[in-house]
Amino acid sequence: MVIFSSKGGGKIFNIFSSSIKVGILTFISRVFGYLRDLIITFFFGANFETDAFYVAFRIPNLFRRLLAEGTLSTTLVPFFTEAQLSSDTNIFRNLRNNIFTLVFFGLLFITGIFYYFSSELINIFAFGFDLKTKELSADLLKNMSPFLFLISLSALNMGLLNSINKFNAPAFSPVLMNLGIIAVILFSYFYFSLNIQVLSYAVLFGALLQYAFQVPFILKNNLGYFFNFTNPFNNKTREIFLVIFPQIFGLAVYNLNILVNTQFASFLEKGSITYLYLAERLIEFPLGVFAVSVATTILPTLSSQYLKKDYIAFSQTINEKLKFLIFLSTPFALAFILLGQDLCSVLYARGEFSIEDSLSTYKALMAYSFGLIFVAGVRLLTQGFYAARNTKIPVIYGAYNLGINFLLCYILAFYLNLGFFGLALASSISSIFLFLFLLFRLRRLIKGIKIYEFIKYLIIIALISFASIFAGIYIVNLLFDSKSILFLLIMTVIMSIIFFTFISKMFRLKELRMIFK
Repeated sequence: MVIFSSKGGGKIFNIFSSSIKVGILTFISRVFGYLRDLIITFFFGANFETDAFYVAFRIPNLFRRLLAEGTLSTTLVPFFTEAQLSSDTNIFRNLRNNIFTLVFFGLLFITGIFYYFSSELINIFAFGFDLKTKELSADLLKNMSPFLFLISLSALNMGLLNSINKFNAPAFSPVLMNLGIIAVILFSYFYFSLNIQVLSYAVLFGALLQYAFQVPFILKNNLGYFFNFTNPFNNKTREIFLVIFPQIFGLAVYNLNILVNTQFASFLEKGSITYLYLAERLIEFPLGVFAVSVATTILPTLSSQYLKKDYIAFSQTINEKLKFLIFLSTPFALAFILLGQDLCSVLYARGEFSIEDSLSTYKALMAYSFGLIFVAGVRLLTQGFYAARNTKIPVIYGAYNLGINFLLCYILAFYLNLGFFGLALASSISSIFLFLFLLFRLRRLIKGIKIYEFIKYLIIIALISFASIFAGIYIVNLLFDSKSILFLLIMTVIMSIIFFTFISKMFRLKELRMIFK
């Protein structure tokens, strides 16, 4: 399969930078993810059943962010990178075996908690649900309890592959998960009976496919692992967990914002959790394609620079990649605000999902869009602290962020009566605070990070993006007289991209060249 060639990542992608290669593969994965969401909304709409499902799905997803994305695929990378640079191959193999053994049994324990305490967990996340919705959500969580186990092992594979600069297969692997979910839904609809319980089993099947897809790449690169019961918790793994535990706590504080928002949303009108979830999924598109791919590929580089004490190169990498993220994410934020209503209508307004539901989803999307750039920046800045093995700072500022988000949720959603729009807006505002906290603190830790250049650059890209989108809207309205919202939306996006590229080239923005660097 050419895309996943062991020599650099595939011939057809060699004109792109490693970040964009990962972004392209992540884009493909996201497309299948949105196809999955479209199928779910078509068959199930927005009601108490979908609210119950999304709350049940959020719980293992929260732990996935803590354990999988937060540690197994990111924090472990510097340790894996250091071990694989050793001349003794036994060091890396023993580390892999020890980590796998500890992670395996830890995940079994957490899976058991999900299964046997599903009702209690639903109460923690959505106390405002009525009894019927709580019981359904608890049953769905019980069905999906092994999801974290499978997806975390996939993240371990991702961390191993990323440590040797193999990014493509892990970035593409979620496609298999989404394909698995889609296949189960369609198969059940045409050959059996489709209900919300089937959806929970579809999630499990998809997670199994994602893990199975990565295994050949692990074996091909000699990164296999197995149980080791001879002192797996040794000095080295103890050192790793001393770094991991503060990070898990920091991520827990950060991701508790999700719990806070969900808990508040459970007291709002039926469908609120579904609107927020679908809006988050759209926001995750640029985050996944750009922020996660840039953050993933930058971690081994930052780790290596920090180990070599090359702090000048470290700060230059942060400066360059943060401006690159601003260049990529700002147009999306403004496009979601200006074009989001048509986008939500085209994507979701069909089947059981009404026009009113799509409009509510757009309101949540617009509120989330104000914080998109800063959420992307947080993911990058956090990698800087992880590369420096300083996990305490994200913990402290994550705690501040949690308090800010909680207060804003209450003020905006209930005191000002903005409902789910207020919850999404609270998330955006708190993300801005967290970004600024981390940015100023990282500059104190590593000299040479240019904060005021970022602010200036953000204003420039925002103006270019705003002008490009408005020019795209104007040209499309001038040239085309079509009643198809989809056609007009596609043409507006194409025209906006053309204008944005032209203006960027006119101003000689090097970030445009970085896409092909």
